[in-house]
Amino acid sequence: MKSNSRFAAVLTAAVMLAGLLGGLGVQTANAAVAQVPATVETAPIHGTGDAADDAAIWIHPTDPARSTVIGTDKSTDGRGLVVYDLSGRELFYYPDGRMNNVDVRYNFPLGSSRVGLVGASNRVRSLDFYKVNESDRSLTKVGSFAPTANIATPRGFSFYHSPDTGKYYAYVTDVGKVEQWELDGSTGSVTGKLVRSWTVSGPAHTEGLVADDEMKRLYIAQEDIGGIWRIGAEPGDPTAGTRVVSTTESGGDIVQDIKGISIYYGNGGAGYLLAASQGSNRFHAYARDDNRPLGAFAIPAGNGIDAVTGMDGIDVTNFGVGGPFPQGFFVTQDTSNDTGKQNFKLVPWQSIAAAYSPALLVDPAYDQRKIGAGPSTPPPPGDTTPPDTAITSGPPASSTSTSASFAFTSTEANSTFQCSLDGAGRAGCTSPQAYAGLAVAAHTFSVWATDPAGNTDPTPATQTWSVTSSQPGGGAGIVRESVSQATNTTAATTLRIPKPANVAQGDLLVGCVALTGGTIGAAGVPAGWTGLASVTSIANPKVYGYFKVATASEPAEYAWTTSSTTSGGGIARYSGASGPAAAATSASGAAASAGTVPAVATTTANAMLVGCMSVNSSSVTLTSPDGMNQAVEAGARRFELADGIQATAGAGGPKTWKFSAAREWAGWLAALRPKAP
Repeated sequence: MKSNSRFAAVLTAAVMLAGLLGGLGVQTANAAVAQVPATVETAPIHGTGDAADDAAIWIHPTDPARSTVIGTDKSTDGRGLVVYDLSGRELFYYPDGRMNNVDVRYNFPLGSSRVGLVGASNRVRSLDFYKVNESDRSLTKVGSFAPTANIATPRGFSFYHSPDTGKYYAYVTDVGKVEQWELDGSTGSVTGKLVRSWTVSGPAHTEGLVADDEMKRLYIAQEDIGGIWRIGAEPGDPTAGTRVVSTTESGGDIVQDIKGISIYYGNGGAGYLLAASQGSNRFHAYARDDNRPLGAFAIPAGNGIDAVTGMDGIDVTNFGVGGPFPQGFFVTQDTSNDTGKQNFKLVPWQSIAAAYSPALLVDPAYDQRKIGAGPSTPPPPGDTTPPDTAITSGPPASSTSTSASFAFTSTEANSTFQCSLDGAGRAGCTSPQAYAGLAVAAHTFSVWATDPAGNTDPTPATQTWSVTSSQPGGGAGIVRESVSQATNTTAATTLRIPKPANVAQGDLLVGCVALTGGTIGAAGVPAGWTGLASVTSIANPKVYGYFKVATASEPAEYAWTTSSTTSGGGIARYSGASGPAAAATSASGAAASAGTVPAVATTTANAMLVGCMSVNSSSVTLTSPDGMNQAVEAGARRFELADGIQATAGAGGPKTWKFSAAREWAGWLAALRPKAP
């Protein structure tokens, strides 16, 4: 979101005035507030009433696009942890107790392994711990213990990793009481030893906690007219602390109650302390070094998502995770969700940063996963053995796409990487590494891993592939460049499909939405999209098709409003296409082992046929028609999008999808017209 000049001037003046007169207790709560709408929201929490509370971000070790948001449900009927993907879709639900706050750390020594560790405060008087299973992003419980009786109801929770000793700690708080527990996972189960406890002076209500693992600081948020206290995080540090943020009632800049707090990490100690002001529906940014106030932002309604109000817990990551969040994102609980039960809202960090003047730091390369790998895992003395580098995914050997993405890994933890395309000089990179605008030619991608001891793999992992013309006789023609997809595995009224990667002005976007029932009305189609097909003659499935010519500024996702139903959808991005070449055809039928959609009669050669087929089953395998290739497939929501070039003008014949078992089916077929040379 761009800030207009008037906002920039007001905010700059407010920040300067706060800096000049901070010692006089100037209140900045009424200064200009940046407005930054969310672009993704999660499925609702399971519990009713005041249920959702806090969220934590886990970054996948090799494929950041598969990172997750882990949310808490403190209600008596929902009670547990929920894991969401970056589209907001629920992946897993663990009804293990009234979870209040949650946090994540990496490289925790559990038995003989190093794991991503999730910790949560359970209001039923325990601290519970889970390891993240990287293969499917699920959680496995690996320990639980109770704090002392001083913590009557565990609420605030935070991990801390000491850069001095390599030890991991858990902090828990309730009504001003704080305890620090040293964690031990040597037996394969997490246990704790109390190493420090104290009472925070001032108002009793304390919940928000966050530790800065580099600066060795702990921040504690007090509700009412308290503020935010900064305390040394090491177990031997004094507990008196310093109040670094005050509420407006005591001359500060933030309105009570202060709820969730989080750290945005940047290289060289840069970054921010972020805090949620529940009383004003705002979020405040403070410099990470000296905690000076930098202004506030709010999350209004926009992008088809309701505004955030009455928020509780927050989290943020600077790390680029691809998809709608290539430069990190911010997540917050939302108390009043427009669809009923509470949920969590996600905002691209670059949108927040750009709304400030001067803009806030954007540092998507700083890797939080390396926090926790410090003195506890130094390179072996005299380590001279280089790591082995492996490419875990990449494009096929021959592709018409001018975009490519590679995921890669190293045999040694905490390795860094350098990448090269077609013999160019090496440059630092992280997995996944993406390229766009590739020439029709052969290409070679190479990647080198370097371990913490400085040893570099002498033989890089390489992959060679060819970008081929999709048009007989040469020329770029129409090329499918990238795809995206989303599913609602539980009934919902909104399906949000992310924007495909690297969308450029003039690209043609083609979307398919499949429903297990219900409908999409005219008002339920996102702005700018035009209908291609509507196949609704049978009860299940129902299939819709749409297209859109991309503008210079496209949203991060597109939201379709449906009747309450499970659903799935995908979008394919095409270059070289100017629009539909003819009216789409469609068909549906009773249970059968194949479904045939009539031919589309094109008026131009080298049109791109695009078809979507859906079946009434989540387990049936679909086989694309002859001459067409699968572009998007979502088995859990039982549909696929396929395409292929039709070399000559006219009716190229019907297209038949085959099914591994007889099921009801519905599908459509369209043709895209090439742009004039």
